[in-house]
Amino acid sequence: MAKDYYKVLGVTKKASAEEIKKSYRRLALKCHPDVNSADPLAEERFKEITEAYGVLIDPQKRKIYDLNPIRGFQQEQVFEDIFSHADYRDVFDELPIKREWLEKIFSIGRVFAYEALVYGGRPRDIVRRSLVRLAVSGANQFFHNVMDIHQNLAIPRQLAQKGGTITVEYKPGFNTKRIKVHIPQSITSGSVLKVPGMGRKNFMKKAGDFYLHIDIASS
Repeated sequence: MAKDYYKVLGVTKKASAEEIKKSYRRLALKCHPDVNSADPLAEERFKEITEAYGVLIDPQKRKIYDLNPIRGFQQEQVFEDIFSHADYRDVFDELPIKREWLEKIFSIGRVFAYEALVYGGRPRDIVRRSLVRLAVSGANQFFHNVMDIHQNLAIPRQLAQKGGTITVEYKPGFNTKRIKVHIPQSITSGSVLKVPGMGRKNFMKKAGDFYLHIDIASS
């Protein structure tokens, strides 16, 4: 069954970004761990409203969802995208929720670690924890978890059938980047295109990969 993200957040399909943030703050407070410590379902509700927020606050995800509400989004990836985007995660600044709890719920420690290593300005203990994770999980897996970029891409049906090129806009860092991507002939929804070396760069200038999750527009 398709998820109705608008209903989950209690907003209309015409809701602005600020209205979405306002509704999310209100609902997040109701699911606060200190308020609902005895409710075993509170954590799942918190994840559900956060997933809805992550999809609707992101213009590209929202456009894809509006075109095809049945299409699902990977919850973990939605959470990562929220916390790797300053404009999306600032909603948590006004909530009385500890970062440790957010890390536990969303497994977002690697996102904060990435920011600490690349941009600086983050607490030293986050860097230390990230290095522990690096040693435990393996350098290569950790690197791609934080440096790879996954993005949904809706393409016209004619382009999917005949193939061709399309210009894709994304943000591997602070600045927006545009690249041309080749679309193979007869590509189908759900296909994933890999663009090597076009992901985020770390402080050693080593880059991850860029993955495009294809969705074909219905019209």
